[in-house]
Amino acid sequence: MRSQEEWLSNEDARAHRELRTLVDKWKRLGRKTYPDGTEWIGHTPDRAPEAYLHQLYAPLDAVGIGQMESEISRRLPDNFRCFLMFHNGIGLFANYISVYGLQRSWSRTNLVEAGQQPFSILEPNVQRRPSNAPDDILFIGSLGDNRNLIGMNPDGWVFRWESDDPLSGSIKSCSSVFTFLLEEANEVAVLFDPDGRERD
Repeated sequence: MRSQEEWLSNEDARAHRELRTLVDKWKRLGRKTYPDGTEWIGHTPDRAPEAYLHQLYAPLDAVGIGQMESEISRRLPDNFRCFLMFHNGIGLFANYISVYGLQRSWSRTNLVEAGQQPFSILEPNVQRRPSNAPDDILFIGSLGDNRNLIGMNPDGWVFRWESDDPLSGSIKSCSSVFTFLLEEANEVAVLFDPDGRERD
């Protein structure tokens, strides 16, 4: 049986390992693991009693990926499908960087269940899709305090979406979700101190 990383290209496997090394630096602040395998890393109670700096949601199986595709009425690019087999969404640096996933429950009373849920990919693709977005762009997450969207082309290239420039993907893009996340996380990491507090 193949290990998870064997599904990745050499570049993506390297990016995944480096991203994981970067995130794991905050394990010393605390870690919470949910029954499905979701991990919260870097307890930061100065933000809120149960706040964590990073959320790595449990993998999505083929049935879950099919459900996501059905909900957004499109086939996902292969490299995003591969990402979802590692993480059904991810939140880094207090959700400064987020990749969305399949939200299976909308419960507001079961906190354990709520903690295992990523932001829903339905919102930027169905419920609040930018009116000027080309039909073939998939929105997979958001960046920054203003939650600017992360777009993905049908060939799997990932880019920062600029709403005033629908062709912004051709300006700066990465070949996969993992390489994009690593590049962004390395830029954002310097904004946080070793205790997970945002620097002034």
